[in-house]
Amino acid sequence: MSDSNERSLQEEEFLLRRNGRELPVFAVGPNDVASAGLILIHEIFGLNEHIRDVSRRFAKTLGLRVFAPDLFADRPGLPADKNDLDGMRAVWSKIPDSELIGDLQALYQEMSKRDDVLSETVGTIGYCMGGAMALMFACSTPHIAFLIDYYGRVRYPEITETKTKHPIDYACGNVCPTLGLFSGIDSLIPVSDVEQLEDRLKQYSPDVQLKIYPDAPHAFFNDTRDHYNEAAAKDAWERTVEFINRQISVKNG
Repeated sequence: MSDSNERSLQEEEFLLRRNGRELPVFAVGPNDVASAGLILIHEIFGLNEHIRDVSRRFAKTLGLRVFAPDLFADRPGLPADKNDLDGMRAVWSKIPDSELIGDLQALYQEMSKRDDVLSETVGTIGYCMGGAMALMFACSTPHIAFLIDYYGRVRYPEITETKTKHPIDYACGNVCPTLGLFSGIDSLIPVSDVEQLEDRLKQYSPDVQLKIYPDAPHAFFNDTRDHYNEAAAKDAWERTVEFINRQISVKNG
């Protein structure tokens, strides 16, 4: 593997056709080599330049081929400004989790057909809303190699017709190696929820690591927003890189 600072990347954007819709996907990875794959799931704000930048970091540092879908593209009611938190939450609330999981599974199947992806080593990572989706997707999909959950909600405020069970309730058997990174001062995710998630995951997998940053707020990794916490983000990144490297080494024997 070449040095990460010299690694040449190729980028592409394509449309994944899914039940009459077209799902935009941003992909980035090393030139001319088959690579382990990573499905990167965005925050509530959709596939924006921050998510593209994070995808490039993974490709550059680890040599992964990263696929970042826009799960909200062309959804009814999508606000003109995707930084409109309430507007984006309203869009998300109307989409069944089962449909979002299905979209991610369709992307996984598409990746499995590609010559530039090592299909036996495809993991997933998500941030905020994407962290919860990564948990639900991985636990619903056999053969996902690893899961990384950055401060994804463990329990919803309420169960609805579209959100039919809490994210933690998807962890009921099919649990792959998991790294979770959470805030200790998160109004959306009490520490007790994180502790219960850890206990649940460990019932089904021997390889579960959850880290709580006591002084970092929710969304501490996003360096484009006010919640960014440099110390926590740096530590989380180092843990993430180490975790992925270890999972790839295990898969490669």
